[in-house]
Amino acid sequence: MENQEEKNSLEEIFKKEIAKNKKELTKEEIKKLTEEARESIDFLKKIDEIELPKDKYVIFTDGEEQLFYENGEFYIISATDSTKTKKKKTKKEATDLYLNFFIKYQLNPILDLRNRKERNIEQKQKENKQKIAMAKKTLGIDKKKETQSKAKEEKSQQKDSQKKIEKDDISL
Repeated sequence: MENQEEKNSLEEIFKKEIAKNKKELTKEEIKKLTEEARESIDFLKKIDEIELPKDKYVIFTDGEEQLFYENGEFYIISATDSTKTKKKKTKKEATDLYLNFFIKYQLNPILDLRNRKERNIEQKQKENKQKIAMAKKTLGIDKKKETQSKAKEEKSQQKDSQKKIEKDDISL
């Protein structure tokens, strides 16, 4: 019953969102939002279809707490102190706890790793740009020195040629 109400409320939320943005959305965007709504609803349906075993078992341990399943009920128990009492959780609360656990310990490390790789790539690109800039600067300085020395050589050659011309003029 709760799931049907949740499904209806999700449908209503998506319909309101589509109606609110109808002028701004294209047919493709509306179709995409509708598909997204169906996937969300299907996901909730799939969660309800999962058959839980009848045995006792620990679903996950997060720090000093564990999500524990026993006889169709979910509990939060202490992983370090057996004298603490169990705290009963509903199936929805247990699902939320597990999703938080999964995001924290499975997805976030993957995203962090990808972000680190992206940062490393960006850092290498910056370093390469700096190296290129330094090389250009160095080459620029070398080119300036080279052009200055060529200019000096040309001036000295011009002076030499002028001296030859003067000598030739004097000898005539």
